[in-house]
Formats: sequence, C-alpha cells, structure tokens
Amino acid sequence: MISWNDYLLFIPAVIVITLLPGPDFAITVRTTLVHGRRAGILCLLGINLGVAIHTTAAILGISALIMGSQELFNILKWAGAVYLFWLGIGAIRESFQKKTEVPSTSEKIAALEASRKTGLLAFRSGLFCNLLNPKVVVFVLTFFPQFIDPKLPAAPQLALLGLTWSVLGILWLTVLVLLMEKIRPVFERPSFRRWLNRTTGLVLILFGMKLAFERN
Repeated sequence: MISWNDYLLFIPAVIVITLLPGPDFAITVRTTLVHGRRAGILCLLGINLGVAIHTTAAILGISALIMGSQELFNILKWAGAVYLFWLGIGAIRESFQKKTEVPSTSEKIAALEASRKTGLLAFRSGLFCNLLNPKVVVFVLTFFPQFIDPKLPAAPQLALLGLTWSVLGILWLTVLVLLMEKIRPVFERPSFRRWLNRTTGLVLILFGMKLAFERN
C-alpha cells in the first residue's frame, strides 16, 4: 500500500485541483440550477463514475496505450470537444424554449415523466463530460505516479489515489449542488433562466473549443 507520507501530500494537492472550475463544475452548476438538486446529484455521480473508469483504465494500462498513440489521443480529444460543444448548443437552444406559467394537468403528468428522463440525462451528461476529457487521462498518468512507491505494487496504490480523488470530488460537488439549490429560486424567473442557459452554454462551447485546439 502507498506510504502515509505520500498519501498525506496527495490529499491537499488533489483538493486544490478538484476545486478548480472546469467543464465538470459548469455542467453541475447548470444542471442543478435548471433541473434541481436530484438532477445535480445524479450529474455529479456520473462525473465521478468517469473518474473511477479513468482510474481503472490506468490500472489496466489502457490510459498508457491512449497516451502512447497520437491517433487514439486525438480521437478522444475531439470526441470530448464535440460533446462539450453539443452540451453547450443544447443549453442555448433550451434558453429559447417558452415555458407556460400555469401548466395543465396533462402537462404536469408529462413534466413528471420528463423529470425521470432528466435524471438519466443528467447522469449521462456528467459521465461523458468526464469520460471524454483527455486531460483526465493525462492527469492520472502524470500526477498520480508522483505519489506512488515504485517498490510496491502500483495497482492498489492507483486504486487508492483514484478512490480518494473520487470521494473528494463527490464531497465538493455535493456542497456545490446544495449551494446552487439555495439560490435556485432566483433562477425560476424566465429571464434569469434564459441568461443561465445561454451563459453556461457559451462556457461549455468555449471549453470544447479550448480542448479541440489545445496542443497535445
């Protein structure tokens, strides 16, 4: 198992990195403010399932294979960029949809059914937002080894570091979801909702463009 000294150095370092705003932050904020706490929680669970998959891929050597192949890395990079762009366009399109002030009974039933689908979409959005981000692959393969004892088996050490990162990510994003839930009533107004969707949509598009044109 990993040495305690290395592990205690890893925790504050990964906390700082976890707190930095990025696509995961943006999509969690928007999902919570637009669709509520349940959707926000499902979104963050999807994100951290992505972290777990990336860690598993590193343990199995898949991440190293991707890093070693320019073609595979570019495929992942462009897939992630297109997905962020698609999420951004979707948010902007949603800002132009009109919402009735007093829904009828049939509309309420439809809304209830839609909320179930929203949870699945939120989870999927979080999962693929993280899973298709090649920066996570680079991060795991370049940052984690600094805290691994070469004299000990690498797999359990990688698993512990990945689990720690995931737990810290869940804690931080849960706090973020709860904070966004507190201010959500402000964004119930149509004008605020439109502003939120357009702003976060633009942010996601910019993240996608940055990823697409960033040098490897």
